Amino acid sequence: MSLRIPSVLLALAVVLMTAACQSGEPHYDLVLDGLNEPRGLTILADGTLCVAEAGGLADGQTVRQGPTANRSETGSVTCLDPSGDQRRIAEGFPYVFYNISGVTTGPADVAEVDGELFLLTGEGEGDLARSLLRLTEPGYLPEQVADFLAFAQETAEADLFDEVTIFSNPFSMLPDPQNSRVLVTDGATGHVLAAGLDGEIRVFSDVDEHEVLTGIVWGPDDAAYVTSFSQLPHIEGDGSVLRLHGDGSSTVVAAGLTTPIDLAFDSQGRMYVLEFIDGTESSDPYRDRTGRLIRLEPDAGQWTGQQILVDGIPFPTALLINDADQVYISVHGAFSEPGSGIVARFDDLATLAVLELPIRFMDDTQ
Repeated sequence: MSLRIPSVLLALAVVLMTAACQSGEPHYDLVLDGLNEPRGLTILADGTLCVAEAGGLADGQTVRQGPTANRSETGSVTCLDPSGDQRRIAEGFPYVFYNISGVTTGPADVAEVDGELFLLTGEGEGDLARSLLRLTEPGYLPEQVADFLAFAQETAEADLFDEVTIFSNPFSMLPDPQNSRVLVTDGATGHVLAAGLDGEIRVFSDVDEHEVLTGIVWGPDDAAYVTSFSQLPHIEGDGSVLRLHGDGSSTVVAAGLTTPIDLAFDSQGRMYVLEFIDGTESSDPYRDRTGRLIRLEPDAGQWTGQQILVDGIPFPTALLINDADQVYISVHGAFSEPGSGIVARFDDLATLAVLELPIRFMDDTQ
């Protein structure tokens, strides 16, 4: 059944939306702020919103010169409870800033499994890096559940890598409580790993020709879907979304994307893809304010018809859609100043298809 909107009302809506965009009025609610490179998001069973913060250089820390890694223990988890109270519930996790690339790593994702909170840490140095951690109350002290670095060392084909350079960069996780595990994308190998809550790790899927895997979510058909980011120089249209099958094989279901870093589905089965930056052949590919949120429509097992809903997002790193189709995005999740990170919530993107007018993200954190 189609919905007809009187032409006068439609024209008025377009005028109001255009005026709002031109006037710089915000089109989102700022639900978390003062964050240090916010990344993965989750909503707990009690409605609490939590975000993993990669971290930043410690106060007074001087960046070492040359091709080196600068380390600190500033990674954390911040939550917003249903009463609106924002607090950092766990901190002191490894954070690394690499001089040559400017890339930073630290806590990458957070999720609830069977009523317990778990944290995924990315590539880096230290006992808690590249791990699945259980954050146990009281105090949310970390307990290592799975060691991805040890798994990578055990399965490496040659002893060519030391602890820092061995290929392993956990990026995003997907709870699979029915199988007492989480599925984890490895942004360095093209593997989706199955990490059991007993600590056992195995390769669930080896995604050929897609080494830089980022986001992972359950789709409307109960299959897992992952985003394939693309390698440097991040050519426009080189990214994709893949559906994972039960036997570990995969199928590309959305192509022509640019640096897709996360994805989600709404209640209508539409796919939303968060792009980190636009395509570029610049010597500085990580330019600010070029991230986008795109929606695609389902079509016989594929998702097509890219529609830009929001553009100009500065370094977005994670996407979440709740049961009410509210859209949450982590902003300033990389290459950003300490404390500049926010989580933004959009409540009305479902109506944007009528207007066909993308929202320009107004960054009020600068």
